Amino acid sequence: MISSAPLLLLGGRSLVASYLMRRLAAAGHGADVMSRNALGLPPPFRSVQVDLNDMKDWRAPKEARVISLVPIWILAESLQNFTDVQTIIAVSSTSRFGKAKSDDPVECDTAEKLASAEDILQNWCLKNGVSYTILRPTMIYDGQHDYNVARIATIIRRFGAFPIAAPGKGLRQPIHADDAAKAIMGALDNAAARGKALNIAGGEILTYRGMVEATFRAMGRKPRPLMLPEVLLRRGFQVAMQLGILHETMFSAAVFKRMNEDLVFDCNEGLELLGYAPRKFEPEVKSP
Repeated sequence: MISSAPLLLLGGRSLVASYLMRRLAAAGHGADVMSRNALGLPPPFRSVQVDLNDMKDWRAPKEARVISLVPIWILAESLQNFTDVQTIIAVSSTSRFGKAKSDDPVECDTAEKLASAEDILQNWCLKNGVSYTILRPTMIYDGQHDYNVARIATIIRRFGAFPIAAPGKGLRQPIHADDAAKAIMGALDNAAARGKALNIAGGEILTYRGMVEATFRAMGRKPRPLMLPEVLLRRGFQVAMQLGILHETMFSAAVFKRMNEDLVFDCNEGLELLGYAPRKFEPEVKSP
């Protein structure tokens, strides 16, 4: 049962936030929802306009339960503003492991930032008597607003095909944003999850190629993966960026190497403690 202590949600514009708010409302609970810009939210939610990078004198409500959907390193840098809270549920990422050995220094830096922020949060919570749960989702998607599957769908719509570094055998466990929200609900007021860092994933393991082909089918299209050598895709990406044909900020050419790397993680403890029963890969994409 969810307690009556104040609930504070950080990251009201994140992909998971809308799904989580629906689940909270269905359970009869609201929250103060923090975001850099004001949000138009229905009751029982209240928009709190605070920039985590510039919090000034703002302090979290005493005994609040905090759910953080912002990058965990941003939370780690602002913990002094959460001294009086009761508990923190923080979303991190399995990229802590998946990008640790990337040949892209930016991705390696992301992995290091995730690992460091988790350590900072754990140590701070232990020192300040705040309970915590860290959730590490695999690739989060819904097929409409994410930066992974929705991007695949956009390329399919534009070109009718999708380039894959052959053979595209890397294994994936994509988790739907609503299932990530279910896992968070499972961690809330769950004594068994306190002091834990848990991996969470979707209910299906499939290859990168299989994930792309499933996206085609969800769009009502016959799969047309364009299988090409990794070296050709990397070079084409780099040239397109140099010429200004592409202006990509969310991923680098290292993505093509990862198409053949397994990004599968042990999620058994999370499944057991959180009870979120994730669905198979079901992107909500449609052709125009």
